[in-house]
Amino acid sequence: MSQKVDKTGERTLAIVTKADKTPKGLLEKVIADEVNIGLGYVCVRNRIGKESYEEARKNKARLFSAHLLLSKIDKSMVGIPVLAQKLVSIQAKIILKSLPEIERKINDKLATNLAELNRLPQHLSSMAEALITFMHILSSFKDSLKKILL
Repeated sequence: MSQKVDKTGERTLAIVTKADKTPKGLLEKVIADEVNIGLGYVCVRNRIGKESYEEARKNKARLFSAHLLLSKIDKSMVGIPVLAQKLVSIQAKIILKSLPEIERKINDKLATNLAELNRLPQHLSSMAEALITFMHILSSFKDSLKKILL
């Protein structure tokens, strides 16, 4: 399914849930990476029933360290904390990549607004000047609103 939207696999992270239900062949699948999962695999064990978070954490640790097949999976691919760290890392990279463009847009908008502010009269010495300036601002606002609506 991921290949339909991410042909190269570079944006795909595979989360294997319920790893305890289908351990046979799981190690081979996550190591072989036949479908090109660029961001890798993380195997997790979901909480069962009313199991507390602490119980689930202990049971996960026991499962992935003692199970005949699951214990062979590298610990850098196991557990919710590993998943959380991967997601934080992915988000940080996305932000780092997006930040220059966001900064450029902010600076462009700031420059536009400063130029517009500098076009306004610095000192209004009479009520007539104030009214003329106010009418100019209203006219600009009307034109902007018209562009937005059209």
